[in-house]
Amino acid sequence: MSNGPHPLLDLSPDRRATLLIEAGLQSLHAGRLRDGAAPLLAQVDAEARLLAEYLLEEIARLSAQVDALGQAQQEAALTRADRLRIDPLPTIPPARLAAALGDGPAAEVGPVAVEAGAPDFTGFGWHHPEATEGGSLRWSGAARCATLLLPAAGGGRLAVSLALRAPYGIPLSLEGQEWFLDGMPLAFETISNDGVTGLFEAVATIPERPAGSKVTLLLHGVQFSDPATGPRRDTRLLGLGICWARIERAG
Repeated sequence: MSNGPHPLLDLSPDRRATLLIEAGLQSLHAGRLRDGAAPLLAQVDAEARLLAEYLLEEIARLSAQVDALGQAQQEAALTRADRLRIDPLPTIPPARLAAALGDGPAAEVGPVAVEAGAPDFTGFGWHHPEATEGGSLRWSGAARCATLLLPAAGGGRLAVSLALRAPYGIPLSLEGQEWFLDGMPLAFETISNDGVTGLFEAVATIPERPAGSKVTLLLHGVQFSDPATGPRRDTRLLGLGICWARIERAG
């Protein structure tokens, strides 16, 4: 019997995106917990194993919510100018918006590239852009997760390409780095990697999206500290750096 009225479900696009990200993070945490607990689980009886697996899933769920909450707190701290830059649509009067849209704009087919130092680089968990010999670069690691908004290109089967760099002279590797596109895991293949910088590509299928929609690229991965010593040591905890991201409809 119900103890009271059920709250209305929030089916807004923002809430849907949050749930997708939480689901991806929960899957990530659950996989790591199960791998770590596997030797112990193998030694207990069936009933104890069921209880342990349930507890691992609950820990994974709570860990995912904590990660997502951290991202939400960063978003809540944005200034009005930041919000207008990220998404000006809520501030545009409906009549003006309808007139501007006209007769059903076509979705971007791409490729659309977003560079690390460009004004349209929109996301959380990144440090400020830096100039390098190869162009602009942003390090992740400013938060536990890093996110980047990309054009949805109408949804469907999409190809995502990333130009990445490892910090502190560490050999570039995607081991321990988990990527998601609107909650869908991305399995990146190496196109090139000289040990310092590399180009990687993955394909994911997401629901169809209207023109102008955005998708969220999320990085949840290993972070590194500067192995150097002395007064010039970088005290930041850094994850992978991104030079640019590109998205397009996959062939």
